[in-house]
Amino acid sequence: MPSHHPRLTELFSPSLVAARMPRIGEWSPVPPVADRGTWEAVGEATRDRVLRAASSTPAQPWPSLSASLYARFARDGDRRDYQAPAAARRERLGWAVLAVAMDPSSTAFQNEVLDGVWALCEETSWAFPAHDFRVLGSHGRTSGLLPDPDHPTLDLGASTTAVLLALTDAVVGDELDRIDPLVRRRLRREVSLRVLRPYLERDDWGWYDGTTAKLNNWNPWIHSELLLATALTEESDDVRGALISRIVKGLENYLAAQPRDGGCDEGPHYWWRAGASLFECLETLTSLLGTDAGLFGHPLIRAIARYPLATWIGDGWAVNFADGPARPRETWPSVLHRYGRRTGQPDVCAHARALRGDANSSLPETGGLFDLRRVTDALFDPTWQAARPGSLPLPERSWLPDTQVLVARTTAGTERGLLLAAKGGHNDESHNHNDVGTFIVALDARPLLIDAGVGTYRKETFSPHRYEIWSMTSEYHNVPVVNGLGQPPGPGFRADDVSHRYDGTTDELTCDISAAYPPQAGLARWQRTFRLIREAGSERVEIGDAWTCSASPRSLALHFLIGADVAAADEGGFALVTPPVGRGLSLNWDTDAFTASVETVPLADSAFTRVWGPAVRRLVLTARRPATEGEHVLTVRPTERPWA
Repeated sequence: MPSHHPRLTELFSPSLVAARMPRIGEWSPVPPVADRGTWEAVGEATRDRVLRAASSTPAQPWPSLSASLYARFARDGDRRDYQAPAAARRERLGWAVLAVAMDPSSTAFQNEVLDGVWALCEETSWAFPAHDFRVLGSHGRTSGLLPDPDHPTLDLGASTTAVLLALTDAVVGDELDRIDPLVRRRLRREVSLRVLRPYLERDDWGWYDGTTAKLNNWNPWIHSELLLATALTEESDDVRGALISRIVKGLENYLAAQPRDGGCDEGPHYWWRAGASLFECLETLTSLLGTDAGLFGHPLIRAIARYPLATWIGDGWAVNFADGPARPRETWPSVLHRYGRRTGQPDVCAHARALRGDANSSLPETGGLFDLRRVTDALFDPTWQAARPGSLPLPERSWLPDTQVLVARTTAGTERGLLLAAKGGHNDESHNHNDVGTFIVALDARPLLIDAGVGTYRKETFSPHRYEIWSMTSEYHNVPVVNGLGQPPGPGFRADDVSHRYDGTTDELTCDISAAYPPQAGLARWQRTFRLIREAGSERVEIGDAWTCSASPRSLALHFLIGADVAAADEGGFALVTPPVGRGLSLNWDTDAFTASVETVPLADSAFTRVWGPAVRRLVLTARRPATEGEHVLTVRPTERPWA
C-alpha cells in the first residue's frame, strides 16, 4: 500500500544530497549587503520603518540575561522573565541587520550588529530554561538551576538563535570581516558547537523521532532553522551533507505522523510553526538541491496548506481547539501565500492576502519573536508584495475526518451568520486539553460558546500538574460531567463512531464520547450529535445528547462556556447570550429535565484577558432526575437584535 506521505529519504537520498549540495557561499536565500540594487529597491515605507526601529536602541544597554533570571523557572515556574529579554536581544539584532543592509555606511548600525552577535555568542546557553535538560533533570542529567554549556540542549530557543546568526552571516558577514574576521569565525563556531554538532552526534532529541516527546511543531520548526544554519555556516562539505540527510529523515518522521486530512491537532495558533515551518523546510530543500520531485503536488502537502483556511472564523478569530488563543497572536500570511502558490491553491493564497489586510507586507510589529527569515522571505517575494487586497474565502464547510474536526458556517464567503466548530478526537493530542466532544459556536465572526484557550505558560503547564489547570479540564469545556467526573487525559479516552453527513441544508457530526470518561462515570454510550441547520429564517445549531448508563447516575450535568454576558431564565428553559456589540444568541433546553445556573469565571492572566476581558461565564444544566437513559437537545439561535 502506498505511503500517505512523501518519502523524503527517497526523493532526497544521501547520494543526491552529496551530488547537488552547494558549497558554502554558493547558495543563500537572502542578498548580501553588497547587492545594493536589491536592497535599495526596498520600498521607502519599509526602509523608514526598519531604520526607525534600529535607531531606537543603540543608546541603550543590551538586555541583561543573568543567572538568577535563568534560575527562575526552576525556582518558581516563571518562563517570561528570562524569555522576554532574550527575545528582545534577538529582535534588536534582527532590526540592526536589516538596517545595515539598507544603510551600510552607518557605523552605529554596524556596531549594533557587532554587539548583538558578540552578546549572543557570550550567552551560556541558547536554550530556554523551560526546555534545558539539566534544569528539567531529564535525559540522565542531574537537575540544577542553570544550564551546562558542555551539554547544550537543542530546543526552539537554540535553533532560532542559530538561524538568526546564520542569516546575519549571510547578509552582513562581509561587513563583520572588515571589522574583525574573528567575529564571523566565532559566530560559525558557536552555531556548530551549540546546535549543528549536537544535532548530528546525539540521539536524545525526542522531537526528532517521537521517542520521548510528541512529533509536534518542534520537529519542522527546529528543522527549518537547522537547514539554513547548515547551508549558511557549516564549512565542511561532509558534515553539511550528513546534516542535510539527517534532517531529511527527521522530516520524514514528522510527515509519517501527520493525518491524511492535513489537520493540526495542536490548533491553528501552532500551525504557523508546524505546517508553515514544514513548508519552509521543503522550500529550502528544493531550492538548495535544485529539485522538487513533484513534492508540492502531493495530497498531504496540499492538505496541510488548507488548515488555516479551514479553521478561520473571521475578524481575527480562529477555532482554537488545543493550546492557543482564540485570537491568534502570530500569523505570517506571506508564508501561507507562497505555500498556496507552490501547491496551486488560489483560495489559500486569497486567504493569506486577506489576513494581511492593510498591514506592512514584510515587517512584524515590534516586541515579539523577530523572525529574520520570514521577514526577508516576504521582503524579496515580488508576487506577495504585489498581491492585490481581497476578501476571505471562508468555505461553507471543512471536514477533517482523521483529525475529527468539523467547521461549518451558514453561508460561504461571509462572516455573517452562525458558525459551528466541533471535534471528536482523543485526550492525548499535542498540547492536549481534555475536550473530546467539545464545540464552538460563533455568530457574525465572534465566538460566543467558546473554548477559553490556554493561559500563560509556566512550569506546571508541561508537568504532571497540567490537568490541575482549569482551562485544560473538561469541566471548563462544552462537554458533560457524569457522576461528578470529567474526562481524564490519555490516548484511550477518545471519541468512537465518528461520522459527518451533509444533506444539502444540514451539516451533522455524530460521535460516541462515552470512552472519553473513566469507568466510574458508568457510561455505556453517550452519542453526541452536532448540527448546523440552514433553514431559511430558522438557521440554528443543535447539540443533541443521547446516553445510556450502567446504572442511574448520582448526577449528570452539561457544561457550556460562554464568552459574553448570560441571562438565564431557569423555569423558561432559555438563556440570552449578549456580547457588547452586535447580535447575540438564544439558548433553549428542556426545562422539565434540567435546571440551569450561570457561574462567573474571573480571569486575571493576560493571556485570557486580552481575548475575553475580565471574565467568562459557565452555564451548567443539571439533570433534575438523572436516569439510566436519556436524551436532550440544546438549540442555539441568533437573536435578531442586540439585547440590553
